[in-house]
Amino acid sequence: MTNADVARAFDEIADLLEIKGEDSFRVNSYRRVARSVADLAGEITQVAQRGELATLAGVGKASAEKIQELLTTGRIVLREELAREVPISLLELRNIPGLGPKKIAVLWKERGITSLDDLKQAIADGKLAGLKGFAEKSIQYIRDGLEFLARVAGRTRLGVAWQVAELCRENVKQIPGVSRVEHAGSLRRGQETVGDLDLLCVGTDGAAVIDAFTTQPGVTRVLAKGDTKGSVLLEYRSGREIQVDLRVVPSASFGAAWQYFTGSKAHNVRLREMAQQRGWTLNEYALSEVEGGKVIAAETEPDIYAALGLPCFPPELREDRGEFELQKIPKDLLTLKHIRGDLHMHTTASDGHNSAEEMALAAKALGYEYICVTDHSQSSAIANGLKPDRLKQHIEDVRRVAKRVSGITIWIGAEVDILGDGQLDYGDELLAELDWVVASVHTGQGKDIDKNTARTLAAIRNPYVNVIAHPTGRLINRRDAMQLDIETIALEAAATGTALEINASTYRLDLKDQHARLAHQRGARICIDCDAHSTDQFDQMRFGVVTARRAGLRAGAVLNTHSAEDIRAFVAAKRSKLAQRKR
Repeated sequence: MTNADVARAFDEIADLLEIKGEDSFRVNSYRRVARSVADLAGEITQVAQRGELATLAGVGKASAEKIQELLTTGRIVLREELAREVPISLLELRNIPGLGPKKIAVLWKERGITSLDDLKQAIADGKLAGLKGFAEKSIQYIRDGLEFLARVAGRTRLGVAWQVAELCRENVKQIPGVSRVEHAGSLRRGQETVGDLDLLCVGTDGAAVIDAFTTQPGVTRVLAKGDTKGSVLLEYRSGREIQVDLRVVPSASFGAAWQYFTGSKAHNVRLREMAQQRGWTLNEYALSEVEGGKVIAAETEPDIYAALGLPCFPPELREDRGEFELQKIPKDLLTLKHIRGDLHMHTTASDGHNSAEEMALAAKALGYEYICVTDHSQSSAIANGLKPDRLKQHIEDVRRVAKRVSGITIWIGAEVDILGDGQLDYGDELLAELDWVVASVHTGQGKDIDKNTARTLAAIRNPYVNVIAHPTGRLINRRDAMQLDIETIALEAAATGTALEINASTYRLDLKDQHARLAHQRGARICIDCDAHSTDQFDQMRFGVVTARRAGLRAGAVLNTHSAEDIRAFVAAKRSKLAQRKR
């Protein structure tokens, strides 16, 4: 049973409790367990085997017993009891935008609705008319939500969402009277996928701003339109839409709104609890006193956090994953400016679109100090992988480019397939001719965690392997991650002097943030690479950096923030261990 399975079970219990009408404290206690398990970098089964379930954040003795019950029996008695009291099919309704457990409870108790089909029929028959909390606009919103679910599957990858958000932001900036526009929501926090886009702006005429926003190019439907808020569906690709919300807020309360709409929900709950302990209230308008309503802070985010005795957490850290334990934000928390090179890229020698020289010149223009060209090995036939004789010629070609292009260090390496038995696609004699070796799994990504882990460990122990690329092999929204014992992988990587990659391609972002955090905690070095197949893909580095920031990584923890001399020393140190063993 996976972490996601356990988290889903506790989320369902929370929803069933809320639909039933239980108190919020009990509901939120189950939500905390679900979030804690979902955020866990290691495997919940291994935590249970060590008897450490009760040490997880938000997991007490009773919750630990229920997790163990689920892992042992495949069920939780409480969930089954709740399912006898509350129709389990009501959980289907959670996927409708704007329809939470409280409204679902009203639909069930007042109209006998227990499924999506019931809801569709009730709307068609006009049975929601007159229902408290379901005005005609609300009913239309639900109707639109049902259509939206049928048309839009899943969440949008971060890279795509970023492009759409930037386009919308530029459109809003051009509206007369708008003086400031900012991203909010999960996009600003750098989540790997985004459900919808949130924008905030300051404008002199809110109604005019919203009118211009809802008529911008690409809008296929206006979901809401008022004096200060607009919501639209925007087509960003043929047949693909994403919801975009814009709020116009006064400059005096912009900080409060920005903090509130950035989230996350869990982070904001903690902030509100801290405010309540002081006799204050925190919402999208201000941090203010409960009695008298005196505003304590509202204009900027730093003002709000400072009033609560906290540092202003970078958006990527606002997930209630330990940030509240920080006394201050490290000055060297990783930024894009820290990156000095890229050590994983492809050229026309395999499946890339640009030559080694073109890739080098593009990297130099970005201010990089070094790159490594790492085309595919022979087993990746679909990627035009290089057989040994072609690789030898490629080595010579890239070394000539290195002599010809000044101002940047150019290394030659390869992305070498890890075969099913853990062996590498090239022999050690050929690997020894390379400056840097990337090893990765591209095929045979089975579900046996022990076999997958052993396969990767074998590659890590090869003295010529310098980094394990996209370790879990996932493709976001396309292919699930290969199950790996990340903790064991990280410990062996640390012991052997092997880096683990955060692949910055927005199809991968692998290692993901929780895994990167765990790997760093276990002593492994992290390397962030774009896996670029063309010069324009170098700009994906920002998403790898965002992922690393979500993991709380500081600059020194990331290998390619160091100098070329340091990279050479990193390679030499591992190879010297081989020489020592041979002696």
